[in-house]
Amino acid sequence: MSAGAADVVVIGAGIVGTATAAMLADRGASVVLVESEAVAAGASGRNSGVVQHPLDPVLADLHRETLRLYRDLEADGDDDFRLGDAPAGLLYVSTDDLAVRPLAAALAESHPELRPELVEDDDLQRLEPALARGLVACRLAIGYPVAPASATRAYALLAERRGVRVVVGDAARLAVEDDRVVGVTVRGRLVPAAAVVVAAGPWTPAIIDPRGVWQPIRALWGVVAQVSLDAPPRHVLEEAEIDTTIEPGGDAHKERGDDRGVSFSLVTAGELSAVGSTFLDDEPETAPWAARVVAHAARFVPAIATARVDATRRCARPLSFDGRPLVGAVPGVAGLFVAAGHGPWGISTGPASARLVADAALDPATEIPPALDPARYPVPPGAAPVPPS
Repeated sequence: MSAGAADVVVIGAGIVGTATAAMLADRGASVVLVESEAVAAGASGRNSGVVQHPLDPVLADLHRETLRLYRDLEADGDDDFRLGDAPAGLLYVSTDDLAVRPLAAALAESHPELRPELVEDDDLQRLEPALARGLVACRLAIGYPVAPASATRAYALLAERRGVRVVVGDAARLAVEDDRVVGVTVRGRLVPAAAVVVAAGPWTPAIIDPRGVWQPIRALWGVVAQVSLDAPPRHVLEEAEIDTTIEPGGDAHKERGDDRGVSFSLVTAGELSAVGSTFLDDEPETAPWAARVVAHAARFVPAIATARVDATRRCARPLSFDGRPLVGAVPGVAGLFVAAGHGPWGISTGPASARLVADAALDPATEIPPALDPARYPVPPGAAPVPPS
């Protein structure tokens, strides 16, 4: 590759990295986007495929802005990405009435604008015939099914149209002098840059600090099965207990034998239905976990038991320890920025995070919300966040 200088180098071509590169270029910056594997190789291309309200006050602001940015992305003319005119609706489902009623009541209090509604018995069967009998659900007016990698690829194409140099298949290493980033090295050659944005998902801490001193983000592994259903559900479906599995050490199914570590979700975008998912600390073997995912999902949508499984996939979600992403300047190194740690909310909040970090990389006066500021994870005393170059 040419070692020509750039204003900003972005590391990572997931949803956050590609959107950041496109937005920086739109502001007139010269940008190099470096990806070690492929565009949308990680969670941005292997997710279940739904842009969804995260029901968190900080992330909700990012989500609302992300919806506006996706409308702009649609308007830029990429035919492969379509958000849809209105949300499909989300059903939180459970066999446990006591899991859903308090949830519906709490959401009616905290998010009345999402029109939470308790649905059960014949009403639930009429609303969503694919569901098994004996379930109870809370319906919310949220959830936009999308093809998993479509938004990331659309931003990557937009970035290239705006003049971003995209380098795929090579790892980048930070180059730092006197506590200031001076660029990255790729294939042993320096690409000088005034700023570097690391948006490499769960691999972000290893890039920023290969010694492992600074590790505010961990990998949370998900396994998804893609199935063919003759009459797929119209709604996005999620098990009502799913959020408890995302907590560090959480497991909503500790007493359920083979269901341990598995929660139910189903998203249909176009002709494809994605059934998930797992929330595992260690990298799993895909096939056996996919079989568990399918077996558990059939309890909620019986047709899944006999459906053809077309593909399976796994991905590592980048989860910060407080569940909110790190967006902004990395403490201790001038010109170094991070945008990572979105957990399962990458495609739902990533573009807004990209806009924020793009602003910060070009304007030091950019205000970062304290709940997103990387400085909430300080570097341990006596340790720099990156090694000497």
